[in-house]
Amino acid sequence: MAKRERKLRMTIYDLDGTLLSGSTFTPFLIFGARRLAPWRLLLLPVWVALMIGHKLGLIGRTALKHRGMRLMLGRPQPERLAEVARAFAEARVARLHPGARRAMEEDVREGRRVLIATAAYLLYAEHIARLLDVEEIIASHWALEGELQPNCYGPEKLARVRAWLAERGIAREDLHLRFVSDSFADAPLLDWADEGWFVTARAGTARRAGQRGWRPVDFTR
Repeated sequence: MAKRERKLRMTIYDLDGTLLSGSTFTPFLIFGARRLAPWRLLLLPVWVALMIGHKLGLIGRTALKHRGMRLMLGRPQPERLAEVARAFAEARVARLHPGARRAMEEDVREGRRVLIATAAYLLYAEHIARLLDVEEIIASHWALEGELQPNCYGPEKLARVRAWLAERGIAREDLHLRFVSDSFADAPLLDWADEGWFVTARAGTARRAGQRGWRPVDFTR
């Protein structure tokens, strides 16, 4: 009887709040506005109003981010936008959580394949990934021509991960998957993984995560 091949071990990390402290999108808008058109910083109250509208359910996440890009960055040349995205990544990667660094180092020692799956735009997230020595990333796409691309968030993130695996011929039964996130919005992927790790430094949130069957981890230390 043929011996069954060992399962591929993979760890997928969320980015904002998981690997890095805080979010990246609004900081990217501010960073980009300062370098592309400083006068657009005067429009920050409008951006805040749009975010409130999103919280109230008046605007979807995909449309919100699209409007934020147009509002704060305008229509820069692709080459210039790429330069700003690279510079932002180089500055933002310093916010890597200490615990995240150790977890990723342990992944390397264990021979795990590492992937980042994030709602952040690939525009800058791919540079952050490379700076973290992660070669594979699934992220939201910013279409310069103005098309609204689905945000890689919640159920969409799980769908994108499943599609990514299928494109590479990786069957679910041949994979041992660990997914690491700080967001309950990632519940579909946390539940789908063999190991769901929930990043939080709050005892109450850790209890909620534990009740869902996820392992609470504190990356801030």
